[in-house]
Amino acid sequence: MSKPRVLFSIPTRHHVEIASDELEGLQDLGYSCGQFSYAAKEGVTSTAGRLKVIFSNAWALVKVAKQFKPDVIYFNSRLEALAGMRDYITIRLFKLFYRKPVCILLKSHGSDIDVLQSKQRLVSATILPYLQKHITGWLFLSSEERRLIIDSGFLPEQRVFIAKNIVRNNHFKRDNSFKQNLKISEDSKVLLFVGRLIKEKGIYEVIEGFAKLVGALSTQTVLIVVGWGTDEAELKQLCERLNIANRVIFTGFIPEQDVVNYYANSDVLVFPTYFPEGFPMALFNSVAAGLGVITTPTRAAADYLTSPDNCLWAEGQNSDSVCKALRNLLSDEQLLESMKQRNVEKGREFSKEQVAIELSEIFQKAINL
Repeated sequence: MSKPRVLFSIPTRHHVEIASDELEGLQDLGYSCGQFSYAAKEGVTSTAGRLKVIFSNAWALVKVAKQFKPDVIYFNSRLEALAGMRDYITIRLFKLFYRKPVCILLKSHGSDIDVLQSKQRLVSATILPYLQKHITGWLFLSSEERRLIIDSGFLPEQRVFIAKNIVRNNHFKRDNSFKQNLKISEDSKVLLFVGRLIKEKGIYEVIEGFAKLVGALSTQTVLIVVGWGTDEAELKQLCERLNIANRVIFTGFIPEQDVVNYYANSDVLVFPTYFPEGFPMALFNSVAAGLGVITTPTRAAADYLTSPDNCLWAEGQNSDSVCKALRNLLSDEQLLESMKQRNVEKGREFSKEQVAIELSEIFQKAINL
């Protein structure tokens, strides 16, 4: 069977590595792949400016498609109102100016399932019905999302797929100067949080849970917070009030490729998120890097991780639960080391080679619908 020609959307800010690795993985399997830009431009914040970018990207897609002649167009997006508007405009314009048959697949990096019950008429009467009709298949990152979509009646089960993200599991290298550069003592355990500094990511529970534990630990422990967000100043003030400012390092924003060093040289990821995650890369990068993990049993985490093999579960919005999980993991060196080893093995399930094979199977099923 001949392989379809696939045109990939490549974001400009988020999920760039994921999309690029998927494209490369399919090329390694013998697929012909092209690409087009599909994201807002840095610094463009006005509605008029964003619409201009959407129309510009849609027209660029038409021109690329006329040259490349794809069998499949693969959009990286999200299930939410704003992303739905972008997808609607893009696909509608594309189909207006490109009349050849093509299979349109959309991958949602996270989802707001409540949008399916939106009371905004533009969303409920125009955007969602159009996408429902014209998207061949929709890829989600967890079985929970797939089930909710099917149960809602929005799409039949044969058009809803579960996909993974690729994790670059061979990029994590120990750096003997890591602790020294951050002025951390060599015998310290390093806890890590990676993500936007917003309430829903669980960062407040991480700091409060860590503060409750500090006095009870027999080993020196430091928390590194990697990321930026609207709550950064408030979080630093919280650390001051809890008398742990000397134990918490805020790095601010760090480019994706540079966060690898933090995964590779920390001991435990603490990530009690209750944000509507799909396949949180902070979590699965930590798994592949061989960290111990404390997280919440949401979406992809619940699909692929088990306690205590790969993680200890914590409750969302519960700092006492985070504190208890930290105490249990840090006080049991054998548990922590076995978890680290199992997570390195688990990380191989998300390699470029494995995920590309699974994505290829999805493409073949979607084309045959």
